[in-house]
Amino acid sequence: MTQIILPFKVGQIVEMKSFKRGYRGAWFRCKIVDISTKRKELFYSLEYIDYTEDGIDKVRVYEKSRDGKRHLMIRPKYPSHYHESDDQEEPLLVDNGSWKVGDLVDWCKDGAFWSGKVLEANENEETVQVELLPPPLGEGEIYEALCKDLRPSLDWSLKDGWKLPSLNGQKRQCAKLLKRKNEEEQTERAKKQKRERAMGLLTGNEGLRLNITDSKSVDAAVFDLEELIVRIEWLKGLLTPDVGDGSYWEYEDYCPSSSGM
Repeated sequence: MTQIILPFKVGQIVEMKSFKRGYRGAWFRCKIVDISTKRKELFYSLEYIDYTEDGIDKVRVYEKSRDGKRHLMIRPKYPSHYHESDDQEEPLLVDNGSWKVGDLVDWCKDGAFWSGKVLEANENEETVQVELLPPPLGEGEIYEALCKDLRPSLDWSLKDGWKLPSLNGQKRQCAKLLKRKNEEEQTERAKKQKRERAMGLLTGNEGLRLNITDSKSVDAAVFDLEELIVRIEWLKGLLTPDVGDGSYWEYEDYCPSSSGM
């Protein structure tokens, strides 16, 4: 079996889920205090952020649900989250502060974030009805939740990173992911520096001195052409676009309708 390299390390804050009855469908904030293997299985020793009295919990990084699917039980901490009315220069996840029937949400309750769906919502009310994920992935109960305790649900995978979930291909604009502003500035600055460095190699510190200025012979012209070809090849190599790691945020509308669930 090919070993999968995970991007987690000791000391990192992450979120963990469980298939234990009573806790299914909830994300718990944790800190990784140790990484170990046993019988070729990967384990993380976790310290709960919101349950400090519970001590260290050693969990399997991969577990199978009742339907036989293999699940990664750990993901990075939830990205920075702002409302559109907040005065922030670099939001990553933005929501418009209102919830509609069918919205996929995480409900903060008892020190965990429970994934579910909004069943009933009223613009003039401070609460909504939330149905938790059905078994075997959730507990399937219905609760009244304060709007301020909700956040948009997000999916995370090793391949795609954070993604906004959709349902049956239908979306509404109630949340979006944005690329970090400082990442854009750093990218543009790096490109500019790369162009300047390439031009420096092409022309040299004292400009491009041609042999033909001192001699009108054919050999001088040939030498000049050969030097230009070499420098142009340097330039082409340096200006080749970099392949990014896919970690930048991209804009995506979100919010599935309630049909089909």
